[in-house]
Amino acid sequence: MTNYYESNTNAFIATTRDVDMSDARERFLAAVPARADGPARILDAGSGSGRDALAFRVSGYDVKAFDASPAMVAATQAHAAVETRLMRFEDFAWEHSLEGIWACASLLHVAVVDLPGVIDRLSAHLVPDGALYLSFKRGTGERVKDGRRFTDMTAENLAALLDGCGAFNEPDFWESRDCRPGRASEVWVNAVVKKA
Repeated sequence: MTNYYESNTNAFIATTRDVDMSDARERFLAAVPARADGPARILDAGSGSGRDALAFRVSGYDVKAFDASPAMVAATQAHAAVETRLMRFEDFAWEHSLEGIWACASLLHVAVVDLPGVIDRLSAHLVPDGALYLSFKRGTGERVKDGRRFTDMTAENLAALLDGCGAFNEPDFWESRDCRPGRASEVWVNAVVKKA
């Protein structure tokens, strides 16, 4: 999987860095709880080009990031100027709790059989009332395209996944069109959930 990002770094950055994700970020940030002793801590999980990590940092949040691709780790560090670690979702661990975890178009690369455990790991690192954003391409099942694995989701599938975790309140679901050039026919399933 990481071979795709290592081989297509410039093209991936060119097609994703300027995508307008402000609506999704605003919905997520509205759910992120304030922190009494400093700015809320947000983790960009699967940070890609660093687009959202930069937006959160500029907005005054305490931002860290991780990605499974060395090229994307370097891209995030260079673009967003935040600490970015090389890590896979399946190995995720963090040394402190977080007010928000942003997983934009990243959990879709996790195998469906591994998703419940990954969601559990993420939720365990959220403070009570902490927020998680996640997005998947709308569809069902798993597929491989250009050497990358994709797990597609419907809102119903995603609701069942989150409900099975048992750690979250009622999700806020919405669908959106892909903002990348030539991709308007692709639909994304988005969700923001707060830890119970």
